[in-house]
Order: sequence, then structure tokens, then C-alpha cells
Amino acid sequence: MSLPAVAPHVVADAVAALPNRLLSKLDRAIEKQPTWSVTTSAGGATVTIDDQVTVTLTTPVDTADRATCDCLLAPRCLHRAAVLSAAPVLATHPHQAAAAGPDPGTAQTMVTTQADLPDAAAGSSATAEQHSTATQVRDVAAAILEHGVAGAGAVLQADLLRAIHQARAIGLPRLATAATRVVELLRAARQNVPGFRLADLTEELREVLTVCHLLANGIGDQQAARGANRRGYSPVGDLLLYGLCAEPLRTTTGHVGAVSYLTDGNATVWSLAQARPGDGDAARNAAHASVDLGDTTISHRELGRAGILAVNAHASADRRLSHGRAVQAVRTSGRSWHEEPAAALWRQPIPEQAARWLKTLDLAPHERPAGHDLAFLDGVLTADQRGLLLRAAQLPEPVIVLAPHDDPVLPYVANLRLLAAHATGMPVRMIGRFHGPRRVHGLAVAAPWLPDRFGGHVDLGIDHLQRADLPDAVTVEPSGTDQPQPPLHLLAHHLQRVVAAGRAALVPDVDRDTQALLDAQLPTAASVLRELRRAGHRRSRDAFGRLNQQDSTALAVAWLTAATYHHAATTAATAGSWQFNGGREGNRQQPPEPRRSPSTSNSMMMGGDGAE
Repeated sequence: MSLPAVAPHVVADAVAALPNRLLSKLDRAIEKQPTWSVTTSAGGATVTIDDQVTVTLTTPVDTADRATCDCLLAPRCLHRAAVLSAAPVLATHPHQAAAAGPDPGTAQTMVTTQADLPDAAAGSSATAEQHSTATQVRDVAAAILEHGVAGAGAVLQADLLRAIHQARAIGLPRLATAATRVVELLRAARQNVPGFRLADLTEELREVLTVCHLLANGIGDQQAARGANRRGYSPVGDLLLYGLCAEPLRTTTGHVGAVSYLTDGNATVWSLAQARPGDGDAARNAAHASVDLGDTTISHRELGRAGILAVNAHASADRRLSHGRAVQAVRTSGRSWHEEPAAALWRQPIPEQAARWLKTLDLAPHERPAGHDLAFLDGVLTADQRGLLLRAAQLPEPVIVLAPHDDPVLPYVANLRLLAAHATGMPVRMIGRFHGPRRVHGLAVAAPWLPDRFGGHVDLGIDHLQRADLPDAVTVEPSGTDQPQPPLHLLAHHLQRVVAAGRAALVPDVDRDTQALLDAQLPTAASVLRELRRAGHRRSRDAFGRLNQQDSTALAVAWLTAATYHHAATTAATAGSWQFNGGREGNRQQPPEPRRSPSTSNSMMMGGDGAE
């Protein structure tokens, strides 16, 4: 069973109260979490550490007295601090209902939301308190880059949690949300959670340091840097919705569930999601579990094929639907993807769909609208050594179809392999999720040759295709090989190595990769990588022989400069790959390097905190 969520300041205070002799044992105590016995109830949870010690958590765990231990050293004991440090981060106000609606398409799938705190002042500059908090978060993030994941233990996480609490209190929701995600991903990395991706942690650290840089230096759009709190549900009138597809959810925080995508008469995409603590077995069946939409009870798989008339519907600003009892809903007959209103989604040109996705990447994850990254594609299936491909008439090269999850509990991989082996040459209509240059995660497919038992389409993460469901493969001409992309992965490799192992990782291969970037006509990429290595190698000491804190800040500034360039260059290359005219000749050319703005380039490279 999962532990209840704990407010950030409660964890930070518990860790700060430990004597030094226990602080050194905290990470080892947390590693014993699999041996704990957790008993949950409506009022909280009881954690049995061993035969003699139990820790009791009373929900909501938003004050210190709601976490107690029965050992003699409590409350300044190792057991209590370890349990609190292992628990999820409480991201909702204790008296506000958490809004459902996680977005699996982003690195920041959330099952809870931030409280509706008062919005930050609408001034054009950050206050002194906001500047101080941003600097505090930056210093903790710099320490993470200094030591890597292995050195980012419970003590460093507690420092970041204290800064998160302060950021929430003074109205910096964007910074608090990103920093909370960093804590969650650090824990997932240290616990070897199967769904963890180092690229996700790298991206979240880039977001944290970017916001800190804007706030601490008072540059750029300060309102955007502060962000907006996730709002609760509000009335959106009556909606007649038709299901598009459903997919399972699995997060690094130990939650599983499902999300259904629906569309209205204006071809606007809405989502309805449900997630709860669970393991892999629960993920397999989550889409078949019932979800209440008003008085109507329906599974996510059925909802993806049905119609729903919702009276007095409630939704968040990002079009996540509420399934509370205040909504009155009646189930109606669904419509296929080839009928209106769903068919309008496939009439939008693919480059425009890709542009819509890329445009939302600059928004905070909880501000991105439902379905912002969905790709609606028509084409013919084919396959080669890269796996399943989709030849779309609008694109000169095929789209590579990947599995969103490779966990064998979910049928994604098995279904895609069957399609690649026995359905090549067959026309299909597909819903995918944009995942890079001419790459999508396959979510659902529809075709006239699929059996009627699937109800119009196959949800690739829920339904199980059989060999008998597929026609014999048709011989098609080879699809060729992937057109070369700019070697930006060389820069990404070093960015992720610093996140994983700290500054010590900036030793091998930098000169070779710098030369490769120069040979590829990417001089700015080579320059930022060279500066990152210089900052990583520089170590100085103060008058007392202690390592200089400014060196860690300089490393963070150089890392952020390189990460910002990589993000902009990758976005430009991805946008080019989805264009009509991105043919073979165009793909041989390197995309122009992104123009550096004062807020993300020179001011970072020439930071005043010891940066060169």
C-alpha cells in the first residue's frame, strides 16, 4: 500500500530536527521501505517499521503533530523522518478536493493539483522575497548538479522541499510545481522505479533553473515566470461528447489509472482521467474499472467508444472533465473516427498539428490543454529494422510508431509487433502522441479490416490483438533509412551525465564530441559544451580551505546555458521534420541554430556568481 502524501515543510522540519549522527543514516533507513508494513484506513496509515516501532500518519499530513512514532526518541527519531521522506509530496490544500485529470503526455503526470492559492501580484518585477526564494531553489538545484542523483539524498531533498513550501506560500506556483517534480523523479531514480527516465529529470531541472534565472535576475516575462495556480473545476455548460480512445496511466509516483479522450462538435479535445495508488497488475485492469460521470457508470474503454451528454458539465481551464456527482450525464451512441465530429481532427494538416504541440511545450505542464500532443494520422502501415512505420501522404518520409511503455504488463509492444509483422501495406487511421522528429507513441488505430469486436478501433495499451485479427502482410517497397538529424544527442548525453553523476562526469569524451559538433556546423553547441566542461573542471577554495560555493553556481549556469540551447535547437529540428517540404534534400541541411535571447544566453554565460 502507498503512504499518504505529506506537506513539504513537514518533511523538511523532520529532517532538520535529526541530530548529525542520525542524518548520516537517513538514506539507508529509507532504502528499507520495501520491508515496511503499511496499513491504511480512512484516517491515514500506520507504518510498521519492525516488531517494536510503528509510525502513524493522520491525513492530511500537513502539520508535524499528524506524524507520530512510538519509539523513545520521537519526534526527533530516524523512523519518523524516514517515513516522511519516503511519502509522496502533498500538492493540494488540506481542505480542497484534488482535481483529477493527469496528463500522461508530459514528463509531469500528476494525480493531485496545487491549491487555489492567491495569485501572485501582477507586477512586472519579482519581489525581494521571490528573488530570495528563487536563489534558494537555484542553490539546491546547483547542489544536485554538483553531486548527481547518487548524492541527492533525503537531506538535499528536504532542503528543496523547504524551498518548495516557501515558493507556494509567496505565490510562485510554476517554480513549486517543477521543483516538486524534481523531488519525485529523484526518489524514483534512487529507488530504481521502472518508469523513471533520466531525460525527464534533466528536463525538469532545466525548467527549475530557467524559472530561478528569470526571477533572480528580474528579466523576461515575470508573470509567466511566476506561473498560475492550477484551478479547480468550473461550469462549462452542456456538452455532447464522443469518445476517441483511452489509454492506461502509470506514473513514477506509484499511481495507475486510465484517461479517456473525447471530442465535441467543434473538434475540441477533452479528457477524463482517474488514477489511484497501485502496481503493475492494477495498471492492466485500470481501463476496465468503472468511472462515475454523474449518475452514469462506464469504464474508460467503453467511454472511448461511446457518446456522453453531460448536463451542467464541470471542467478545469485545461479541459479536464470532472466526474463528480454534480454533473448529470446520459450515455448515447458513439461515432466512428470517420464520422463527424471526430473526422475533423484528421483533416487538420500534420504540420499544423505538430506546431500546436510544440507551441505548448513552453507552458507549465498543468497549463497545457487536454490532447495538446495528440497526432491524428492517416496512412499505410509498413515496417523495417526501425519497427512499425506509418506512411502518411502529407509527409515525404514515414512516421516511426513507438510504444509509450515497454512494460510487458501493458500490451503496447506486443500489439505493435503484430501490426509490423502481419498488417504492412494496410491502410489505417491512427491516434498517436508526438514524441520527436517524425516519431509518435502509438495510442489507437482504426481500420475497416479490424474485427467488429473492438468497437471501431483498437486501444493499443488496453486491447490485445491476436494473429487471427490481422490480414496477411502485403509486400511493400523498403522505406529506406532515417534521414540524418543534427547530432544534438551528443550535447544531451553530457547534460544527462551531469544530472546522473555530477561534475565528475565531465571528464571523458568532451573534446571528441565538441569536435563532432563543430564538424556538423553547430558551433554554438560546441561552445556551450566547452563552457560546461570548463565550469565542471574548475574547483577553488575559500580562505578557510572549503570548496567555493560559487563554483557550484557557475556549473549550474553553464549547464542551464547548454540545456536551454539544446531545448531550442531540438525544437527547431523537430518542427522541421514535420513539414511538408521536409524532404530528402531539406533533411540533409542542418536547421539554423536558435537565436539566443538575453534572458537565456549571454546573461547566463556571464553570470555574476563566479561564472565565466
